[in-house]
Parts: sequence; C-alpha cells; structure tokens
Amino acid sequence: MKKLIFCILLYFIFLSICFSHKVNYSLIQGGIGFRFFYENNQPVSYADVEIFSPDEKNIPYQTATTDKNGCFLFLPDKKGKWKIVLNDGLGHGLVKEIEIKEDFSFKEEKQKEFSLLQKIIVGISIIWGITGVVFYIFAKRKVDTK
Repeated sequence: MKKLIFCILLYFIFLSICFSHKVNYSLIQGGIGFRFFYENNQPVSYADVEIFSPDEKNIPYQTATTDKNGCFLFLPDKKGKWKIVLNDGLGHGLVKEIEIKEDFSFKEEKQKEFSLLQKIIVGISIIWGITGVVFYIFAKRKVDTK
C-alpha cells in the first residue's frame, strides 16, 4: 500500500513538473509609439506595420498590426534612422523615417497639414489647368482642320 501511494505521489509530482511551463513578463518603460489615423481623425485600425532597422533595409526588423485605435509601439535596439511602413490594405499607406538618438529618444516632427482653404484653392487650380489643356487641344484641332 505504501508503495502504491508513493508511486501515485511520484506520478503527480512528475506530471506537474512536466506540464508546468510558466510564462513570465516584465514591463518595459519607453519605446516608440505611433497613432495612425485618417484625415477625418478616424483610426487606421488593424493595419499592417513593418519596421526596418538602420542596418537592414530589405528585411523587416519587426512586423505587426495596429490595434483598434490605430496604435503601435516598438522598442528599437540601436540608434540610427528607422523606417516605418504602414499599409491599411485599402490603398492607403505611410512611409516614415525617424532618427533614434543614442539615449533612444527622438525628435518629433510636425506634420505639414493644409488648411481647407488651401485644399480648395489647389483643387480649383488643378481643374482650371486641366480645362485649359483640354480647350487648347480642341482649339488646335479646330485650327488644323481648316
């Protein structure tokens, strides 16, 4: 009887050791975070992100997706110019390079944004230019046929 209890006890100890693969974690302070969003401030949710290190321009250092809020975080391991490529799968994308300093900080650059008035002026200018080219071609054809 003692042998049976000893064997059962030994069996459970051995079983618990074999199947107890523990996963640990630690929190890391810092990192480089991005929030990707469309022009109307809607997040670019679940978009593909590729990070390229300064040493390797062709093979991604890291690939991932943004979360539902369009956020993504990565932790660089060296200084230099890192390239971030975002593709939302719908034809929109972004390529951004950031310079990581020795202390893993970076200088945030302001994005150049056009005001609504500037966008309207550019749109009208493009339409005006295309209209001018079309009228020029029609006028030239009319002169050549006479």
